[in-house]
Order: sequence, then C-alpha cells, then structure tokens
Amino acid sequence: MPAKQTPTMRKFLVIFVLTLTFAVATFFTAVLQSKTITLYFWAPSNDYADIFVSFAQDGIAVDTSLDIEDSGLISVDLRPLKPGTTNVLVQCVHKEDVQITDSMSCAVTVTSFGMIYSSSYSFRGLHAAFLLIAIYFILLGTTLFIWHRQCRKSMHFSYKSIQDLGLSVYFLLQGLVLLAAVIYSTFIREEPLKGENFFLLSGYALTLISILFFPVLFIFSFLMTISNVALMRREGVRPNNALGILISLFLLAGLSLLVFIVYTSPGYIELGSTGSPTAILRGVVSSLFFYFVCNLFSTLLHCQISGRHNPDYNKDYVIILGCGIREDGTLYPLLQGRADRAIRFYQEQLEKTEKKAILIPSGGQGSDECMPEGEAIRNYLLSQGIPAEQIMAETKSTNTSQNMKYSMNLIEEALADVDLDAPPEVAFSTTNYHVFRSGILAADAGMN
Repeated sequence: MPAKQTPTMRKFLVIFVLTLTFAVATFFTAVLQSKTITLYFWAPSNDYADIFVSFAQDGIAVDTSLDIEDSGLISVDLRPLKPGTTNVLVQCVHKEDVQITDSMSCAVTVTSFGMIYSSSYSFRGLHAAFLLIAIYFILLGTTLFIWHRQCRKSMHFSYKSIQDLGLSVYFLLQGLVLLAAVIYSTFIREEPLKGENFFLLSGYALTLISILFFPVLFIFSFLMTISNVALMRREGVRPNNALGILISLFLLAGLSLLVFIVYTSPGYIELGSTGSPTAILRGVVSSLFFYFVCNLFSTLLHCQISGRHNPDYNKDYVIILGCGIREDGTLYPLLQGRADRAIRFYQEQLEKTEKKAILIPSGGQGSDECMPEGEAIRNYLLSQGIPAEQIMAETKSTNTSQNMKYSMNLIEEALADVDLDAPPEVAFSTTNYHVFRSGILAADAGMN
C-alpha cells in the first residue's frame, strides 16, 4: 500500500512540477526561437555612403540583413554557423568624407544547441522567455495565496500561513514587474530591452517600493524598539525580549544601504546602466530586503486579524493568560483587560446559549510576586461575580507555552472520567498583539 502524502509533500510536488514545466518551456522557447538574432546599434547619423559588417573570427556567424532607420537605429540580423564567440563590427562610412567612419561592435556567442545570443544576454526569444517567467511567478504567487487561504481556514494560527502570504506577495510583484517590462519593451520602446535589463528591472522596482515604505518602516522600527525597551525593563534583558530591537536595526540598516546604493549609483534609473557590481548588488539586496518586508507585513497582518477574531459561543473552557501582578496581588491594567475580556465572553455566551464556560486563570508566581498570577486572577474573577465552581486556577506556569500546556493538563484531568463525543472547545484571552503567537502555542499544546 503506498505511503500517504502529507500536505507539505503535496505542496512540494506541485511547486516542483510547476517549476519544471515552466523551466522546460522557457528552455525550449529560447532554443527554438534563438536560431537567429537581431543586433541593434545607435549611429550618430542616418546619412552614410555605406555600412559594412565584419567579424573578428570568421565562421561563427554570418549577417543576413542590415537596415538603418531615420532615427539612426541600425539593425543587423545574424545567423549562427558553428559554436564559438566572436565580435561583430559595424562600420558606417560618411558620405561627405569616406575616410571618416563610425564604428560600433558587439560580441555574440553560438552555443552547441545552435542558439545565438549577444554579450547583453539578448536573443530572439528573449521576450517570450521572460513572458513565461512572468507567468510562472504570477501562477506561483497565486498558488501560494490559495494555500494561505486554505491554511487560515483549516488552522487559524500557523507560521506557514505567514510564509505563504509573504511569498505570494513577493512572487506576484516580481511577475507583474516582469510582465510590465515585456509589454513595455514589445509595444512601446523603440529598441527592445536587452537581457540584462530584464534581470535588473525587478531589483530596481523592488528598491523603489522599499524606499517608498521608508516612513512606515521607520515609524514601525521606532515603536517596536520602545516596546522592547519597556519589556526588558519589566521582564529583564533576554534574547527573546530584544528580538524586536534586532529586527528594527536590520530594517533600518537595509533601508540605509538601499538609499546609499541609489544615491551613489550614477544613472541609477537609466535602463542602460547595467552590468556593474553595484547594479548586481542593489538587485540582490533589494530582492532579499523586500522578501523580508513581505514576511514582516504578512506577520503584522496576521497578528491584526487574529487580534480581531471573535470565537464562537460554544466554549467549554476559557484560559486567561497571566502577565505579572502588583506587589499587593492586584492586577495591572494589561492583565485586568484580559480578565475582563474573558468575563465578557463568559457572560455573552451564557446569555446567548445558556452554556457556562469554566474560566482557567493561568500563571505561576514570580520572584517579585506575593502570590501566583493564576490565584490573583481568580480573586479578581470572584470579585466580579464569577461563581467559584466556574473557576479552575493554574498556578505553576512561567511562560505562555506552559500556560497552554499546564491548562490543557488541568482540562484533561477534569475530563478523565467523562466520556466525550468530541474534544472540549477551548478559547483563550490575551492582549491583541499576543493572540497569534498564543494561538500557535495553544495548537502545540493540543488545543483546537
């Protein structure tokens, strides 16, 4: 009996087949269409007595036609003869003085497949090949977005959902940029774009978009740094608490590098300004940085959506996540807000369905606390009129992962002698920015 495919394996196979299909299609499109090539040269004038085409090495390629337009654009058609590389020299003789010539040159290469391309990586099937690449990126981005929607429906809290959405935006944008470049080069631009232009246009577009996001990313980094500093003052200096500051520094460093590259690159926005190490660097940095930005905004979007999630009124248990109490055992406003939200949900469910949920205040005792957080929350719940029999405190956990794990242990112990038709329905109450991460930890603890 064949082994059952996992969702991850199926997705891998889909991406592999999609990539292989377009890779093969692009390769054969390039090989079959590149049996000839047209080279373009801009001449200072269009009034010449004669134009000659010669080759540095004979027998590699041969010219089949030559044309000059009123604008001074010279086009030379070449046909390959045998594998190799040679320089093509175009000499234009002036009518007024035949001793004066304008010379232009370009290197061409003929492969063993009979494909001929220029030193700028241009060939006859260039636009068709990049059209296929653009369609591939768009299809890949669309596929990832569909998976993202499916993942959110089947498992609301998942890092995989973040990754799928971030990659979806990244590939969709790459595909749209290449598609726009193909359309522009085919129908608008007089001289078609060269291969190197296509490779760098995407990086240029991502650089521009990243720089336009500068104000938003700067404000985000500033606020996240302030939040992390406040967190370290309250909970101590630990790597996890400093993660936001490191992310902020990475964002600002990446933005600063992009701005520096643009500022110091001569002719940055000119399509002909390619082939330099700086151009390659800005393309690589832009792509990596924008990929990071896509995942960052995907994370923020998921956190916002999760923070606004309203669970169904069918819950058996509601866990209240602790986060520190005052010296006298009363709740800080942040923790009181979590308890009040759980109380409101308890009362709304009771009113709508007459079903009483059991509240589980969760949190152990810190070194500077007079009692466990779970006990302090329990006291607050009692003061707000929640019956004692509807409260089941968890008082041993020291972090969110343990909150979920130990609370789930209490639930399993309470239901050990109960024959259930379905697993218990569980919700948790926490601060809005903390919902997504808590949901992932709840899933890890075995909750739905």
